[in-house]
Amino acid sequence: MRRIPSIILSQALVVLYALALTFLPGELYWIVMTLFFITYMGVIMAINIRRIRASTTSEDAQYVRSGRQIIKMEPQKAMEIMQTDPGIGVEMREQIRVSMLPLVSLPIVFGAYYLYLHYASPIYRQSGDATVIFLGNLAMFEIFFLIPMIVNRLYMRNRDIRMVQPIMGYLVTDRGIQGSGLLIKFPIEDQNVEIRCNKSRRFIEFLREQQNPLGGKMVIHQRLYMEARDLERALEAIRKYGKLDIKCPQ
Repeated sequence: MRRIPSIILSQALVVLYALALTFLPGELYWIVMTLFFITYMGVIMAINIRRIRASTTSEDAQYVRSGRQIIKMEPQKAMEIMQTDPGIGVEMREQIRVSMLPLVSLPIVFGAYYLYLHYASPIYRQSGDATVIFLGNLAMFEIFFLIPMIVNRLYMRNRDIRMVQPIMGYLVTDRGIQGSGLLIKFPIEDQNVEIRCNKSRRFIEFLREQQNPLGGKMVIHQRLYMEARDLERALEAIRKYGKLDIKCPQ
């Protein structure tokens, strides 16, 4: 999901639940909070599921699969090839650091929420003014979005964050490339995709720069591991059907 829609979605959740806390009876407070967390996690899961489904069940995915098969990679075989890659360990260490960011911000978020709940919340709730109570609730829910965003921005400042996403099972045809979370149609017309390959490490990867919803930028490496002979066939397919003259260093 792109940055602007993700911000709109998060703010819509904040406003909705701030209104609920303002006008529903106080005894429903923890029910509303529980629903907020369930909805938030559900939206994140739905976004990921939608992206994966789009790469496997969409009309474009069916078009790619209907083409003449050039390479079909099984997940187990792709995993075996990836495990022989001497550079994957270094790449994954940085990825693990980035994936730990939510855990770093989590105690800060709940610490701030605890202080807000016990010190700020009683003050604005005693005002009796619905507008003041709504704004107070709005500020409380923003804690769950602003603190992770700030932590993420501080970590990503002046950093080039790269996330490697190995595609364990995929299909290459004369109409494109399709795998879980990856869909490339031939000819390749998307100018935002950069293609790289490495013969010694036996992979082709598709690079996409995207905004992190919590702040900063990152580059996603959707990587296809394959045998050396399949690598040559994939390169030929990209050149012939994808209409790209890709260079591949040894």
